[in-house]
Amino acid sequence: MLRRRALAGAGAATNAGEGRQGMTDIIAALREEHAHIGQLLDILERQIAIFDRGEVPDYDIVEGVVDYFQSYPDLYHHPKEDLVFHRLQIRDPEAAAVVGDLRQEHDELAARTREFAEAIRAVLDDAQVPRESFGQWAHRFIDFQRRHMAHEERTLLPAARAALTKEDWAEIEGRCRDQEDPLFGSEVGDRYEALRRDILLWERESGGA
Repeated sequence: MLRRRALAGAGAATNAGEGRQGMTDIIAALREEHAHIGQLLDILERQIAIFDRGEVPDYDIVEGVVDYFQSYPDLYHHPKEDLVFHRLQIRDPEAAAVVGDLRQEHDELAARTREFAEAIRAVLDDAQVPRESFGQWAHRFIDFQRRHMAHEERTLLPAARAALTKEDWAEIEGRCRDQEDPLFGSEVGDRYEALRRDILLWERESGGA
Protein backbone atom coordinates (compact mmCIF):
# COMPACT_ATOMS: atom_id res chain seq x y z
CA MET A 1 0.00 0.00 0.00
CA LEU A 2 2.79 2.39 0.88
CA ARG A 3 4.57 1.54 -2.36
CA ARG A 4 1.40 2.14 -4.38
CA ARG A 5 0.85 5.48 -2.67
CA ALA A 6 4.44 6.46 -3.28
CA LEU A 7 4.08 5.68 -6.98
CA ALA A 8 0.81 7.60 -7.17
CA GLY A 9 2.45 10.56 -5.49
CA ALA A 10 5.35 10.41 -7.92
CA GLY A 11 2.93 10.36 -10.84
CA ALA A 12 1.08 13.39 -9.52
CA ALA A 13 4.36 15.21 -9.04
CA THR A 14 5.38 14.35 -12.60
CA ASN A 15 2.09 15.63 -14.01
CA ALA A 16 2.37 18.82 -11.98
CA GLY A 17 5.92 19.26 -13.20
CA GLU A 18 4.82 18.81 -16.80
CA GLY A 19 2.09 21.39 -16.27
CA ARG A 20 4.54 23.90 -14.83
CA GLN A 21 6.93 23.21 -17.69
CA GLY A 22 4.23 23.87 -20.27
CA MET A 23 3.31 27.12 -18.53
CA THR A 24 6.95 28.17 -18.25
CA ASP A 25 7.67 27.37 -21.90
CA ILE A 26 4.70 29.31 -23.26
CA ILE A 27 5.14 32.36 -21.03
CA ALA A 28 8.89 32.39 -21.70
CA ALA A 29 8.24 32.20 -25.45
CA LEU A 30 5.75 35.08 -25.32
CA ARG A 31 8.14 37.22 -23.29
CA GLU A 32 11.03 36.44 -25.61
CA GLU A 33 8.88 37.43 -28.58
CA HIS A 34 7.98 40.66 -26.78
CA ALA A 35 11.69 41.36 -26.34
CA HIS A 36 12.29 40.77 -30.05
CA ILE A 37 9.40 43.05 -30.98
CA GLY A 38 10.82 45.68 -28.64
CA GLN A 39 14.17 45.49 -30.43
CA LEU A 40 12.49 46.01 -33.78
CA LEU A 41 10.51 48.97 -32.49
CA ASP A 42 13.75 50.56 -31.25
CA ILE A 43 15.35 50.05 -34.66
CA LEU A 44 12.28 51.41 -36.42
CA GLU A 45 12.19 54.41 -34.10
CA ARG A 46 15.81 55.15 -34.94
CA GLN A 47 14.98 55.16 -38.65
CA ILE A 48 11.94 57.38 -38.11
CA ALA A 49 14.11 59.81 -36.13
CA ILE A 50 16.25 60.13 -39.27
CA PHE A 51 13.07 60.84 -41.25
CA ASP A 52 11.95 63.43 -38.67
CA ARG A 53 15.24 65.30 -39.18
CA GLY A 54 14.41 65.67 -42.87
CA GLU A 55 16.89 63.00 -43.96
CA VAL A 56 16.25 59.75 -45.81
CA PRO A 57 15.91 56.64 -43.62
CA ASP A 58 16.79 53.14 -44.75
CA TYR A 59 13.42 52.18 -46.18
CA ASP A 60 14.57 48.58 -46.65
CA ILE A 61 14.88 48.30 -42.88
CA VAL A 62 11.59 50.12 -42.27
CA GLU A 63 9.81 47.90 -44.77
CA GLY A 64 11.49 44.80 -43.34
CA VAL A 65 10.27 45.58 -39.82
CA VAL A 66 6.68 46.04 -40.94
CA ASP A 67 6.82 42.98 -43.18
CA TYR A 68 8.02 40.94 -40.21
CA PHE A 69 5.14 42.19 -38.07
CA GLN A 70 2.70 41.04 -40.73
CA SER A 71 4.47 37.71 -41.25
CA TYR A 72 5.05 36.57 -37.68
CA PRO A 73 3.49 38.47 -34.74
CA ASP A 74 0.15 38.98 -36.50
CA LEU A 75 -0.03 35.34 -37.64
CA TYR A 76 1.60 33.40 -34.79
CA HIS A 77 2.38 35.51 -31.70
CA HIS A 78 -1.02 37.14 -31.26
CA PRO A 79 -3.03 33.95 -31.89
CA LYS A 80 -0.95 32.28 -29.15
CA GLU A 81 -1.87 35.06 -26.76
CA ASP A 82 -5.51 34.73 -27.79
CA LEU A 83 -5.44 31.06 -26.73
CA VAL A 84 -4.03 32.03 -23.34
CA PHE A 85 -6.64 34.76 -22.97
CA HIS A 86 -9.49 32.39 -23.86
CA ARG A 87 -8.49 30.01 -21.07
CA LEU A 88 -8.12 32.95 -18.67
CA GLN A 89 -11.68 34.05 -19.45
CA ILE A 90 -12.84 30.61 -18.33
CA ARG A 91 -10.64 30.30 -15.23
CA ASP A 92 -10.73 33.88 -13.95
CA PRO A 93 -13.28 36.16 -15.66
CA GLU A 94 -12.43 39.07 -13.36
CA ALA A 95 -8.75 38.95 -14.30
CA ALA A 96 -9.71 38.62 -17.97
CA ALA A 97 -11.90 41.72 -17.64
CA VAL A 98 -8.86 43.66 -16.40
CA VAL A 99 -6.95 42.55 -19.50
CA GLY A 100 -9.79 43.88 -21.66
CA ASP A 101 -10.77 42.90 -25.18
CA LEU A 102 -7.47 41.38 -26.26
CA ARG A 103 -8.72 40.04 -29.58
CA GLN A 104 -10.08 43.43 -30.57
CA GLU A 105 -6.74 45.00 -29.68
CA HIS A 106 -4.92 42.43 -31.80
CA ASP A 107 -7.25 43.26 -34.68
CA GLU A 108 -6.42 46.93 -34.15
CA LEU A 109 -2.69 46.14 -34.18
CA ALA A 110 -3.05 44.27 -37.47
CA ALA A 111 -5.03 47.17 -38.97
CA ARG A 112 -2.40 49.70 -37.89
CA THR A 113 0.33 47.50 -39.35
CA ARG A 114 -1.51 47.32 -42.68
CA GLU A 115 -2.02 51.09 -42.65
CA PHE A 116 1.66 51.74 -42.02
CA ALA A 117 2.70 49.16 -44.64
CA GLU A 118 0.53 50.93 -47.22
CA ALA A 119 2.13 54.26 -46.33
CA ILE A 120 5.61 52.76 -46.80
CA ARG A 121 4.65 51.28 -50.17
CA ALA A 122 3.27 54.66 -51.24
CA VAL A 123 6.57 56.34 -50.36
CA LEU A 124 8.57 53.67 -52.20
CA ASP A 125 6.30 54.09 -55.23
CA ASP A 126 7.06 57.83 -55.20
CA ALA A 127 3.48 58.72 -54.36
CA GLN A 128 2.85 62.11 -52.83
CA VAL A 129 2.72 61.30 -49.13
CA PRO A 130 2.93 64.29 -46.77
CA ARG A 131 5.95 63.97 -44.49
CA GLU A 132 3.86 64.84 -41.47
CA SER A 133 1.34 62.10 -42.24
CA PHE A 134 4.00 59.45 -42.70
CA GLY A 135 5.69 60.43 -39.45
CA GLN A 136 2.38 60.29 -37.60
CA TRP A 137 1.62 56.81 -38.98
CA ALA A 138 5.05 55.61 -37.86
CA HIS A 139 4.85 57.06 -34.34
CA ARG A 140 1.29 55.79 -33.83
CA PHE A 141 2.39 52.33 -34.90
CA ILE A 142 5.38 52.29 -32.52
CA ASP A 143 3.50 53.76 -29.55
CA PHE A 144 0.51 51.45 -29.88
CA GLN A 145 2.73 48.37 -30.12
CA ARG A 146 4.67 49.35 -27.00
CA ARG A 147 1.57 50.14 -24.95
CA HIS A 148 -0.02 46.87 -25.99
CA MET A 149 2.97 44.76 -24.94
CA ALA A 150 3.37 46.62 -21.65
CA HIS A 151 -0.30 46.00 -20.85
CA GLU A 152 0.05 42.28 -21.56
CA GLU A 153 3.15 42.03 -19.39
CA ARG A 154 1.30 43.74 -16.52
CA THR A 155 -2.03 41.92 -16.81
CA LEU A 156 -2.34 38.91 -19.11
CA LEU A 157 0.82 36.98 -18.34
CA PRO A 158 0.78 37.24 -14.52
CA ALA A 159 -2.96 36.43 -14.42
CA ALA A 160 -2.54 33.44 -16.72
CA ARG A 161 0.39 32.14 -14.66
CA ALA A 162 -1.77 32.31 -11.52
CA ALA A 163 -5.07 30.97 -12.87
CA LEU A 164 -4.46 28.46 -15.66
CA THR A 165 -4.12 24.74 -14.97
CA LYS A 166 -1.70 22.22 -16.43
CA GLU A 167 -4.55 21.02 -18.67
CA ASP A 168 -5.01 24.57 -19.94
CA TRP A 169 -1.32 24.90 -20.79
CA ALA A 170 -1.29 21.49 -22.48
CA GLU A 171 -4.27 22.50 -24.61
CA ILE A 172 -2.68 25.81 -25.54
CA GLU A 173 0.58 24.10 -26.45
CA GLY A 174 -1.28 21.56 -28.58
CA ARG A 175 -3.17 24.25 -30.48
CA CYS A 176 -0.26 26.60 -31.12
CA ARG A 177 0.77 26.73 -34.75
CA ASP A 178 4.37 25.59 -35.04
CA GLN A 179 6.31 28.11 -37.09
CA GLU A 180 9.94 29.11 -36.65
CA ASP A 181 10.55 32.82 -36.32
CA PRO A 182 11.84 33.94 -39.76
CA LEU A 183 14.01 36.68 -38.27
CA PHE A 184 15.08 35.53 -34.80
CA GLY A 185 15.01 31.78 -35.44
CA SER A 186 17.94 29.51 -36.30
CA GLU A 187 17.59 30.29 -40.02
CA VAL A 188 17.01 33.84 -41.19
CA GLY A 189 14.78 34.25 -44.23
CA ASP A 190 16.41 35.86 -47.26
CA ARG A 191 14.17 38.92 -47.14
CA TYR A 192 15.26 39.62 -43.54
CA GLU A 193 19.04 39.44 -44.03
CA ALA A 194 19.52 43.23 -44.07
CA LEU A 195 17.27 43.64 -41.06
CA ARG A 196 19.14 40.93 -39.16
CA ARG A 197 22.43 42.71 -39.84
CA ASP A 198 20.95 45.92 -38.47
CA ILE A 199 19.78 44.09 -35.35
CA LEU A 200 23.28 42.73 -34.77
CA LEU A 201 24.70 46.23 -35.25
CA TRP A 202 22.13 47.64 -32.83
CA GLU A 203 23.06 44.99 -30.25
CA ARG A 204 26.76 45.84 -30.55
CA GLU A 205 26.09 49.57 -30.21
CA SER A 206 23.88 49.04 -27.17
CA GLY A 207 26.36 46.72 -25.49
CA GLY A 208 24.35 43.56 -26.16
CA ALA A 209 21.33 44.78 -24.21
